[in-house]
Amino acid sequence: MLQTRKHTFLFILLIIVLVVLFFTNISLGSVSIPVKEIINSFLGSSMDKESWEIILWNFRLPKAFTAILVGMALSISGLLMQTLFRNPLAGPFVLGISSGASLGVAILILGASFLGANISSYAFTNFGLAIAASLGAFLVLSAVMVAAQKVKNTMSILIIGLMFGSLTSAVISILEFWKPW
Repeated sequence: MLQTRKHTFLFILLIIVLVVLFFTNISLGSVSIPVKEIINSFLGSSMDKESWEIILWNFRLPKAFTAILVGMALSISGLLMQTLFRNPLAGPFVLGISSGASLGVAILILGASFLGANISSYAFTNFGLAIAASLGAFLVLSAVMVAAQKVKNTMSILIIGLMFGSLTSAVISILEFWKPW
């Protein structure tokens, strides 16, 4: 019973810290917005300055919510990786996922010389690089998952993931060596 109360108290304390840091995050920046104005804006009234409202609703709130969602997703995926491999040091490098993301970006950057000028200008936006990294990570993860269907041992999956990571790192090194410029 005492242990449950302790965990409940800790959970409530962490939620309070999250809320305080959330409001601190969206109030501080190159333009400081008072917390009172932020709370009033959440309650439906308008702010004293229209620029504060634009900064808050168009920039700071989406970034703050994205940071919270990405933090939750990364912690859950890290927990799943550590549980699967029974290793507290397991991460995205173990299965070659990070190397796959790097390979996707390297192929985009080094392959942009084969694209037209209009297409390559769109490819080098933040979205283009993120899509290339996501696609590369997804393809390497898919290859590891296909190999994992054949092998049921987690240690073998770990070795296969390290092999895919080494292979993609080698391909990146070859692409860097033979770059077109």
